Amino acid sequence: MRQGPVAMTGGLCALVALTACGSSSRSSTIHALTTSRSTGAGHSRVFSVPGMALHFNYPPAFSLRLAQSHRLAGNTTQASEAAVGIGRYDLLIVSRFPHRPIRVTVANLARLRPQFDAAITEALGHRVRSQVVTLAGLPALSYPPAPVSGLPVKASSRIINVFVGDDQYELNCQYTPAHAATIGAACDEMLVTLRVKEPTR
Repeated sequence: MRQGPVAMTGGLCALVALTACGSSSRSSTIHALTTSRSTGAGHSRVFSVPGMALHFNYPPAFSLRLAQSHRLAGNTTQASEAAVGIGRYDLLIVSRFPHRPIRVTVANLARLRPQFDAAITEALGHRVRSQVVTLAGLPALSYPPAPVSGLPVKASSRIINVFVGDDQYELNCQYTPAHAATIGAACDEMLVTLRVKEPTR
């Protein structure tokens, strides 16, 4: 996906079969997959990944996976990926794109929205339109669920772009039909409990 004045979104990805909206490829792979433990919080765990400012709760049955993506949009040398989930394709995926060329704010998001919508439209192959929302006091764009192409299984994604300073985070709730309810509930929990902390190094 080509970049305009605003560097476009990455993602629409499975952790093991990344659908890189930010590049011409739709089926690159995230390598160096490792497993990490998260901090417990009541009946949930807390998503807390080095270098990422966004934190949220997720179900204790989910496992946390970290990876450095090699084919993401924008600042590819610093872009990072992490996910929590219950399998290879049923995941809450977080992509961080640091140092966007234009800082996205509540004041300018509506003006910049068509460029982000065009990026998602190109990736999905059909027209989509986001809704401007606020999450944890941050400007965000929410997209309706849509099918994901390029995977060996049938899957859909619900995408939310959240902007923190000059960083862009793509939150991707990706699910197969068998686990749609589980991922849907976890996605709702992620959005309700989303908060910003200073990223750990």
